[in-house]
Amino acid sequence: MMRQQEPTHPPAEQPPAGPHQPHRRRVPPGLAVAVSIAVVQLLFVFSLGYPPLHTTPHDLPIGITGPVAATAAVTHQLAGQHGAYDLHYYPDQAAARAAVGNRQVYGAIVINPSGPRLLVASAASPVIAGALRAQAARLGRGRPVPVTDVVPAPPADPQGTGSLTTLLPLVLISLALGVAVAFLEPRRALRPVWVALTAVIIGLGAAGIAHALGTFGGSYPGIAAVLGLLVFGIGAVSVGLAQIAAVGRALAGLLALVMLYIGIPGAGALVPAPLLAQPWRAFGPYLPPGAAVNAMRGIGFFHGAATAPPLVVLAVWAAAGLILIALPTAGRHPRPTALTPAPSVVRPA
Repeated sequence: MMRQQEPTHPPAEQPPAGPHQPHRRRVPPGLAVAVSIAVVQLLFVFSLGYPPLHTTPHDLPIGITGPVAATAAVTHQLAGQHGAYDLHYYPDQAAARAAVGNRQVYGAIVINPSGPRLLVASAASPVIAGALRAQAARLGRGRPVPVTDVVPAPPADPQGTGSLTTLLPLVLISLALGVAVAFLEPRRALRPVWVALTAVIIGLGAAGIAHALGTFGGSYPGIAAVLGLLVFGIGAVSVGLAQIAAVGRALAGLLALVMLYIGIPGAGALVPAPLLAQPWRAFGPYLPPGAAVNAMRGIGFFHGAATAPPLVVLAVWAAAGLILIALPTAGRHPRPTALTPAPSVVRPA
């Protein structure tokens, strides 16, 4: 018996979109990526350029020594600058010189019967040394003020820019290192191993380059250890955040922006923390780039003076990265695809 074939009808055409049914136009992915990267780069340029152009002393620690009457006049003159200086008084010139060499103060004004004398440490900050020279010239009232550079900057890097050229590529590489290890290494236990290996190689290599270029002196193992801690801290935290699914990836992106916009400009490589505007002054010393620059200057020029606080900051970041990597994450179960055979069901006869 033949079946009568039912007539087929062409599919009904969809009504054109009316005023209440607008067409949804998706933004091309290439356009979104291009605009996003351009915005990130422009903000990075602004963050690097703004702090050096808006330097103002904020509780800058300097020393004063001399007769009581003379130091009182200098104190009154400096105190009128609205909290620009944090004054430390010393009994004599030797004590003030030791304070500059131990990084307790950036410089010291010595009041002698013949007039003021200035002690600076350009290795701590050429920018602050220059600002103190200008301040001493005002105190001298037209007469030249003798200046003694207790800890001079290295001849190969008199402006102190070597710390920035050493720091910038390491921060960028460390951020990329964390994301790459998180996505390429499926075994959680090996992720910190690869980050640590990279940190050791980069620390030893970058310290050798810095010594060869003359930007940093002092202990080579010490400088290498600081740079290694910098790479490991940023890389481990980046790994720990990137492995926590979508939320962690967003946090890893936020970490990268914080390092670019605040960490590098607030590191004190070009402008030290007491001269920075906010928010760089408040957060810079507690981020790995600022801690690394502070520790490297102490090890490279001041025989390890005042390096404990920045080393603690670097150690905390490294520990935080290890903790994040060890945190349990929700397991991912693969979804069945069209090529996956459906399980067979055996029905009883």
